[in-house]
Amino acid sequence: MESEIPRSRFTFQQDWFELVRSDWETRTAYLRDTELRILEIGSFEGCSTTWILDNLMSHPQSTMVAIDTFEGGMEHQQPPDDRYQLSSLKRRFDSNVAKCKHAAKLSIMQTRSDDALIQLRQEGSRFNFIYIDASHVAIDVLHDAVVSWQMLDEGGTLVFDDYSWRGYIEDCYNPRTAIKAFVKCARPELECAETESQLWVKRIRNCIPPTPNPDPTLYYWEKGVAKRSLG
Repeated sequence: MESEIPRSRFTFQQDWFELVRSDWETRTAYLRDTELRILEIGSFEGCSTTWILDNLMSHPQSTMVAIDTFEGGMEHQQPPDDRYQLSSLKRRFDSNVAKCKHAAKLSIMQTRSDDALIQLRQEGSRFNFIYIDASHVAIDVLHDAVVSWQMLDEGGTLVFDDYSWRGYIEDCYNPRTAIKAFVKCARPELECAETESQLWVKRIRNCIPPTPNPDPTLYYWEKGVAKRSLG
């Protein structure tokens, strides 16, 4: 089986994906050998990229798109040191991916996710599995979620990484704030399950149709209520 291909052939300085690999083995078992159109937003050294190529790309028509600047995120710049060796990040990614049997099925967009996602949307791209693990700043996570959601097929899966990550003192910056806001807004069209550090979301047919408010006097929040809702 392709899932038995050894991971030791790769070179990772930061193998964060190893912490969630067992969850992925279980939760993606039903996807093996099916036609997948996968979008990965954030790749870094290719820890998750290589696992996906080795385990989920066996169908002849399966394809994958990976988006990354390969410049690291905001947290990788603070404090300014070389522990992540960002100058060689893209070379390490390319070296790791080249060792995968299905490397030819991967397309790489080396740019910011906000630009890449808009381009994919304009091109009419569709996906049935999306993994969001790019910027860890909440406003960026929210943008990645909203735009990629428009390209996710009904029945498809969206995985948020860093659901439990608290890299910033201010919650307004942490990914969880954005993920919870997205889930609240998209609630009629999703089912979700939380793992140790990630949130797995399945897109479903809208199960809560909007109900127009029959009372025009209740169309707007009262001023005091609106202020409280903004915190």
